[in-house]
Amino acid sequence: MRVEPMMKEIKLKGIAWDHPRGYEPLRETSKIFSTRNPSVSIDWHIRSLKEFGDMPIEDLIETYDLITIDHPYMGQAHENKLLLSLENYLPDTFLRELEQQSVGPTYKSYRFGGHLYALPIDAAALVAAYRDDLMTNLKLKRPTIRVELFDFYKRVPKEFKVAWALCPTDLWCAFLTLCAQDGGFDFIQENGIDEKIGTTVLDELKEHLKFIHPESLNWNPIQILDRMGTTDDIVCAPYLFGYTNYSRDNFRNHIITFQNSPTNPRTDISTILGGVGLAVSAKTDFPEWAVAYAKYVSSGETQKGVYTKSQGQPSHLEAWHDKANNTLCHNFFGNTLKTMEKVYVRPQYAGWNSFQEQGADLLHQALIEDTPSMKAVKDLNEIFKEEVAYGERI
Repeated sequence: MRVEPMMKEIKLKGIAWDHPRGYEPLRETSKIFSTRNPSVSIDWHIRSLKEFGDMPIEDLIETYDLITIDHPYMGQAHENKLLLSLENYLPDTFLRELEQQSVGPTYKSYRFGGHLYALPIDAAALVAAYRDDLMTNLKLKRPTIRVELFDFYKRVPKEFKVAWALCPTDLWCAFLTLCAQDGGFDFIQENGIDEKIGTTVLDELKEHLKFIHPESLNWNPIQILDRMGTTDDIVCAPYLFGYTNYSRDNFRNHIITFQNSPTNPRTDISTILGGVGLAVSAKTDFPEWAVAYAKYVSSGETQKGVYTKSQGQPSHLEAWHDKANNTLCHNFFGNTLKTMEKVYVRPQYAGWNSFQEQGADLLHQALIEDTPSMKAVKDLNEIFKEEVAYGERI
């Protein structure tokens, strides 16, 4: 009797981030992928949200085949050859379709130097979160432009609060958002952030601090959304990264509704792009299988179906336009699509992530100590000049 040779077992390791939105859809899609490809197993590890934004890719590529990644890392990945160039492994037809069907600039945000270093699987931007039940009871109207926020604060009864996500990482995103709304897409140039724009925005943030929840300087979006979903003291958070989980029935005690954040009517920019791409380590022993899984996860069918249903926040337009998904998430996608289409994309220069981490801490300290805003921005730009290789961006 002829014995068939056993198929080689392929074990892939992936690194996700610590929230159901970050790991549940990857675990679930991995099970399905392994069922279809019995020789392949994928083991997912998790890291904190801060580590997702700050941990260098160099610390991950030796251990993990699949890496969930933030788009500003692309310049660093390109310079140091850390990730696979996915266009070498995927059909042009698939990539063209994915580019056309990705929300806003999510696909383009993972390109650098003529290469594609990750596939978009999760789309996010700063949006506004509301407890609509409280807003209705208090007869409060949503602010749609930034200047209206100060009047809105005065209309909120004292026993309720407005919250901003202003821990260092999220303060950084709020700061860049307001700079982009005021100065357009090119407020960062060779010498750093436009000093006049940056100073004005930092002064404005200090003014907001007089009215918002005092814990805002310590909070990230998850902490605010968990509080909004379980208690009744926060009616609104005008700028935080959206999470469809909190707009789903039974995820927390209360449904949170997401809408577009207030904007500056003088520019056509919404907020800052977040989200997640799925990259493949240049050190992987199984590039074809790792890319095959990434392709499966980013495909329209997967994104619209199991990815969204498994607590994911998809990046594919088929998922965003799907009626069932909008019903599942109380119209999260329909309510915030305009924001995704008009987002500001952070630069991808080599060294940007080191600048981002140091700059976020500097701005945070400036708010705590009430450092003169012009001095803070000048200090910020000194870090920029030391850390950033100014050049190409998308």
